[in-house]
This record gives sequence, structure tokens and C-alpha cells, in this order.
Amino acid sequence: MSMRSSTRFRGVITGAALCSALALGTVLAGPGTAAASTEAERDASAVSAQATCSVRWKNGVDYAGLTADYSWAWNVVIRQGDSGDRVREIQCLAIYHGYSLTVDGQFGPATKNAVTAFQRARGIGADGIVGPSTWRQLRK
Repeated sequence: MSMRSSTRFRGVITGAALCSALALGTVLAGPGTAAASTEAERDASAVSAQATCSVRWKNGVDYAGLTADYSWAWNVVIRQGDSGDRVREIQCLAIYHGYSLTVDGQFGPATKNAVTAFQRARGIGADGIVGPSTWRQLRK
């Protein structure tokens, strides 16, 4: 094996090892670093999920209305204590309609108050629970 072949071979092995390490998420800076970077990535995604509320009009098969693309629910009942993408959808739609909320996916007191105020403004039952009537109004 010539010197040039030997160097090329070492470069291939070193490159393959580096690619493998990066693919596995290892930072090669010591134990705990990969976990810390994963935690930081989760924090960044939580912040970006919180910051993104892009409401648009959607034409579905059976319905047409506003959506923030977190959920296309129309008949599901959501109330205080619930969490997840349907709650994010409610929060984004409430913000779109002029209510001040944090989009965190948690149906807490602030979301209930915004939903109740929205229901009063629309002349529907103001109970703070998002059912079919409230979904329809949120999506207008």
C-alpha cells in the first residue's frame, strides 16, 4: 500500500467514524453532552411551537373554515384540563379573533376566560367549553 493510499484509507475511516458519531447525535465532547443538546432541541421546538400561529382558510371534504393546522376538529368537546394540539388550535383561533393568549397546548384558566369571552361576543352559550357551536364560530 502506497503512502497516498494509506492516507486516503485513513481519511475514509475517520470520515465514516465522524459521520456515524454525528448520525447518532454524539457530540464527542464527553458524557451528557448529547442529552443536553437533545434537551435544548426540545426547548427550541417548544418555543417555536409556541410562537407559530399561522391561521389560514381550509376547504375540507365536509367543512370549510379557519385553521392553524394543529387540528381540524369540529365536533370534539374540549374543556379546562385538556391539553394537546386541539387546545393549540383553539388558542391560535382565539388569538386570530383578537384574544390575548399564550399558545402552550394547556387549557387552563386563561384559555377558558378567552373562550368564555369569545362565546359571549358571538352570542352562544358562554360556558368556557369548546363544543360544536364554539368550533363553528372559531372557524368563521
